[in-house]
Amino acid sequence: MPELPEAEYMVRRLRETGGGTIAKVEILRPGMTGGQPARTLAKLAARQPIVGFGRRAKSVLIELGNGHTIRIRLGMSGHVYHVRDTGILPRFTRIAFLLEQGGALAFEDARTFGDVTIHANERLPEVFADLGQEPLEAAFTAASLTEALRGTRAPIKPLLLDQRRVVGLGNIWAAEALWQSRIHPATPTRDLTAKQLKALHRAIVDVLTKAVENTFKATQTGADFPEADLLAVAVYQRDGQPCRRCKRPVERVIQAGRSTFFCPKCQAA
Repeated sequence: MPELPEAEYMVRRLRETGGGTIAKVEILRPGMTGGQPARTLAKLAARQPIVGFGRRAKSVLIELGNGHTIRIRLGMSGHVYHVRDTGILPRFTRIAFLLEQGGALAFEDARTFGDVTIHANERLPEVFADLGQEPLEAAFTAASLTEALRGTRAPIKPLLLDQRRVVGLGNIWAAEALWQSRIHPATPTRDLTAKQLKALHRAIVDVLTKAVENTFKATQTGADFPEADLLAVAVYQRDGQPCRRCKRPVERVIQAGRSTFFCPKCQAA
């Protein structure tokens, strides 16, 4: 599924298009507007200039000139593309924003777990009220991470997946950040030392930054939105293979219903 690096990649590629003006919204699959009436999206987005693209957690944002923002939640399989020829939309396009200058912005979602909604800008804080810190923003510091994780004995790995604390850390990058910071995934969060939390903060920023860079590099070879095995991961889905640091076989355990990959030597409890 798309994680923060893929969402960030989409936004940066959309910015390269320069935006344009939405002439019309075509909703090709009913029920993809997140509980809002389809006509609301069609009415508020039509004939509006695009003034910017952004990202919040794993959602792509399209900012409009009328003080509204389109939120595209990517779900399990969603992607947002700029398409030059509206006669050749991606196969699983669910909603298309046709542009006055030609082409379209297409939301493709094979598994249909994503959605597209539109919100007045003044309502966005309410829309995103349950989301935590953005790990690629300057405001994300070791101190703010420490505060977000305060007061719980929950194991650190499942807690990193809690989007109310830090957004965008999916299963892949939580495992990778813990490996880089040498923290065992089952460590009770409140037992982490200040030194470990600083190392974890550095690792989160580092693995996500590199993942964004690697996503751009991989797409240059024709691999659009590559899977984790193309991004030189250290432990994710490498159980039984040697740790890239100490050569001990990587292990896999289940935590909160999700697979966790770690090195039993580098990340000793």
